[in-house]
Amino acid sequence: MDRKALFDAVRPHAPGAKLKPEWVPMIDALADAMGMPRAAGGPGEPDPELIAALKKDEGLRLKAYPDPLSPRARTGKGSGAPWTIGYGRARGIQEGQVITEATAEAWLIEDAREHNLVIHAALPWLKRLDPVRRRVVENMHFNMGWDNPKTPAVEGLAQFKNTLRHIEAGRYAEAAAAMRVSLWAKQVKGRAVRLAREMETGRIAQ
Repeated sequence: MDRKALFDAVRPHAPGAKLKPEWVPMIDALADAMGMPRAAGGPGEPDPELIAALKKDEGLRLKAYPDPLSPRARTGKGSGAPWTIGYGRARGIQEGQVITEATAEAWLIEDAREHNLVIHAALPWLKRLDPVRRRVVENMHFNMGWDNPKTPAVEGLAQFKNTLRHIEAGRYAEAAAAMRVSLWAKQVKGRAVRLAREMETGRIAQ
């Protein structure tokens, strides 16, 4: 059995035969534990262009810093959790932690792989997109996640229902327009401008 076969074996047992995004990393970890190889260029494998774009967008910090919305960041006092380091890793990071650039890159690739597995499971049609537009969706998902199952409100990329419908249907200009007027675009500014241009044109924007 290979990695794809494992996912295919589990999927029929999920409600509605659809895997919840939060289950995907657990199944992938099981495949790792079973020694199943990762297919080069498979749905979860981030390509070099995505990694390069994420490095540019996330920025590199080798010392842990407080979350921008935390009391520590806003007032200089209280909690800074979740602490972040490297290219945006915020899982299991402690105040004062320092890492090397090599560790930051390894973590980025690992995190991008996990994010890609989730988004490709949630949106199987992504594999039909051209590489540039596929990376736009993968980049957005890396930035905001899919949804938080612990809260009743729809969050993350799952909020972009109309945008995703436009992308799936090949209405790329409409998708780009929806991206530009979103709250996310106001928050990430230049990143959203570039990604919307890439979604509209299908060409890498500088």
